[in-house]
Amino acid sequence: MLRRWAAACADGVVPDRCVLCRAPATMGVCTDCAADLVVPASPCPGCAQPLPAAGLCPSCLRAAPAFDAAWAPFAYAWPLDRLLLSYKGGSRPQLGRPLAGLFVRHLDPAATRAVDRVIPVPLHDGRLARRGFNQAERLALGLCRARGLELDTRSARRVLATPSQQGLGRRARRANLRKAFAVDADLSGLRVLLVDDVMTTGTTLDMLAREARRAGAAWVGAAALARA
Repeated sequence: MLRRWAAACADGVVPDRCVLCRAPATMGVCTDCAADLVVPASPCPGCAQPLPAAGLCPSCLRAAPAFDAAWAPFAYAWPLDRLLLSYKGGSRPQLGRPLAGLFVRHLDPAATRAVDRVIPVPLHDGRLARRGFNQAERLALGLCRARGLELDTRSARRVLATPSQQGLGRRARRANLRKAFAVDADLSGLRVLLVDDVMTTGTTLDMLAREARRAGAAWVGAAALARA
């Protein structure tokens, strides 16, 4: 409880200086630093994987993911990767608002067009207790507030405390996340946007999207702040 309270308090403070260069910045990241973040030139429309040219990536051509489209405004590269790691690791909880601000300002408007609900990727209760906050939920909350969308934190649950995904390949990630999520609500006919902080292979969002489909969702999109 104390960790969650401290994280919430720190997250509510908007830095008056850029967290990267210390220049004045009302939203925590100045315009110049935001412009220097790596933006994928030709992301795959199916899974947002950076590509050398426009079109679907080989993975999506072989087997389309369970979500209909994916967006990630930035590549998971320096310095954004360091900021996200510091934020999730708990050493800099005050980064929550600047990161959410980047997500809100740079996420393609198409990602939220006609969306009925925004569902952040849930954390297992044990990990949530240790970390004190769900980074995907913070991003989704900022997005919903800015774009007038409904945040849904109750429909999806993480029912298995899976090991960390770091360092795992696509096949191992799928095995790791099998039956990890459950969607309890009736999503029949709804357009749902799933939100995570980082999309590496897309497996986490794909597995959650499968559950949203089983719950009746008519359209499922996936969005992350960064794509590896």
